[in-house]
Amino acid sequence: MMPVLYLITVFLIEYREFRKRRTEYRELEHFAEFLSDLRFEFYLCKSVTESIFRAAERVPGGLRKTLEEICFLLESEDAGDTVAEYQYPGYLKYLKLFVIQCRSAVQYGSGKNSTESAFVKNMTELRKDVQNECYKRAQSGFLFAGMGIVAAVPVVFLPVIRRFGCATMEELKSFYEGSFGKLTAMATGIITLCCYALVIIVRKTGGRAEQIAGKRLAAADINRSGTEYRMICIITGIFLSLCMVCLMRKAPFGQKIIAAAIGFFVGAFMTAGFYRYLGYLRKLGMGGEVLGLQSMILLLVDVPDITIMQVLDALGDYAELFRKTVLRCADSYAAEDARALERMYEEEEYPAFRQLAGRIAVSEQVGLARAFSEIAADRQFFREQQRLEMEQELKKKAANAQVAAFFPLMFLLFAYLIFPFLAVSLGQMGEILKEMGQFHYF
Repeated sequence: MMPVLYLITVFLIEYREFRKRRTEYRELEHFAEFLSDLRFEFYLCKSVTESIFRAAERVPGGLRKTLEEICFLLESEDAGDTVAEYQYPGYLKYLKLFVIQCRSAVQYGSGKNSTESAFVKNMTELRKDVQNECYKRAQSGFLFAGMGIVAAVPVVFLPVIRRFGCATMEELKSFYEGSFGKLTAMATGIITLCCYALVIIVRKTGGRAEQIAGKRLAAADINRSGTEYRMICIITGIFLSLCMVCLMRKAPFGQKIIAAAIGFFVGAFMTAGFYRYLGYLRKLGMGGEVLGLQSMILLLVDVPDITIMQVLDALGDYAELFRKTVLRCADSYAAEDARALERMYEEEEYPAFRQLAGRIAVSEQVGLARAFSEIAADRQFFREQQRLEMEQELKKKAANAQVAAFFPLMFLLFAYLIFPFLAVSLGQMGEILKEMGQFHYF
């Protein structure tokens, strides 16, 4: 009964995640279509808000309601404060940039009568960024399809293998019902749980709940909070050692001590490896995120009277891997800390982010447009580079997820089926050879 409930739970979790990812992907697609329609409606309507409202009429689902709410907020008297406090869905992080552009167009004019409206140009660039995000999610859904189920299901076959082994060889019954069999079953469960968690983390993309690898368990955070890191490793080791002692409660005291020591070191090193691997995942996405931050800043360059504080707020909403660093800088900058931008430059060791932070710091003296003029001139090149970085990141993550997904199955087959059969067979062969050696031929 328990394996059936376990299977149902896993399938429900996977189905819920699939529905969530599909809903977010469709809303991003609808948002990209809305931005495309907005370009045409802009020149047909009298105002920016009217063009937004007209273009939103063709958008299905809850996104239309969100866009209509933004229209009403833009037309209110205190539009600046209400729009800044508006809570938008986390996976629609580009909606923040859209709101900033619309508020600027309403307040300072959209350049509708000019040859090329800055508002239309930014909407075009924003649509390209949203389409890149859609492509990323589509590729992610294709590469990681079914890996969660592959990683979680093998533990269900533990009782099946145990019954098969006991029915095939009587000698295997002592192994499966003994301490070593229970330890192997427990190890299979722990490995399955860890691999399933890794698959979920690796396939995670976007959202307000940032990637775990970029939020608390990143390698940089491990170095800064070594005490917390060591305490988690020690607690995991103690928990695993207690589990092993409970499984070997009928064994002699000396064997219990050895099992407890092995459990402690295995738990501690497993947790340390888990942390380090999350740090590796963080490094994989650094390049693409920096290019995304650059693309986002280029959309803010043409906004009149844009401030460094507004740029930092927008970066904090967009960033995932560098979110803590950006938010810490924004808080210090809001408190009128003169060295806030310099500390953001010094805090991260990744060269591309340091270069981006240096440009933001220089923009206090020369302005955003001049500080990012070199990037603005090669915007198309940087977008293509961002797309290539994203594809390489997804391929590496998919390769890692495949290893994590199939490792529990391989461990189960070898440690719980093949090696016990092989050990018993070799033992039987040794007994046969011993008996044959007792015969004397004349």
